[in-house]
Amino acid sequence: MQLEGIKQAYKRMNISKEDIIGKKKTKNIAEARQIAIYLISDLISVPLVSIGDFMGGRDHSTIIHARDKISDLITTDYKFANYIKDLTELIKKK
Repeated sequence: MQLEGIKQAYKRMNISKEDIIGKKKTKNIAEARQIAIYLISDLISVPLVSIGDFMGGRDHSTIIHARDKISDLITTDYKFANYIKDLTELIKKK
């Protein structure tokens, strides 16, 4: 994945990399973390365990939950789906 694109995505979500991989569980950070997990699993073919390690040592079941939750939201919320599409395009451009 292109690192500059990922940095831009963090900035767009107004969340630092440290918060994304950290232990904070506030709603906005948890949602941004789930989005990051979804994007990583969608854009890169890597094992769930590797994503969990990258995301601060999270268990693979947490990764599955986050990925599936965002997938479900994309299918039910048009605005959210567009937001994810914009983030994906931003990452792919960089």
